[in-house]
Amino acid sequence: MFGREDERLGHPLFTERWSNRKSFWIGVHAGRGLSAPAIERALGEQDTANVIAHMMNVWGFRLDGQKHTHGIVRVPVAALHRTLIAEEAVRRETDLPDLSRQILAGVAAGDLYKAVLDL
Repeated sequence: MFGREDERLGHPLFTERWSNRKSFWIGVHAGRGLSAPAIERALGEQDTANVIAHMMNVWGFRLDGQKHTHGIVRVPVAALHRTLIAEEAVRRETDLPDLSRQILAGVAAGDLYKAVLDL
């Protein structure tokens, strides 16, 4: 310490050492709206969610702007079903994305998966 600065002072706490492949998949999953813990699970890793979240912050990437607790779920839906949902949305005086959000949130909150999926 006397006359020489400790190597840790002023240096980052870690060095970016992710492979291109890992960085690519983190970007893909983040672009799909997955949270850092969900990305960690998708990569099959443990104890990296905080590092992933920190690095996305360092890189200037924010999930859905200021709504970091919300994420967009992109789901392919057949045209017939999309039309039926859109018609129901009009009847309920809302739009297709909002009605879809309400349906998914209701199923998740009420643990209604079995009622909807096991027909």
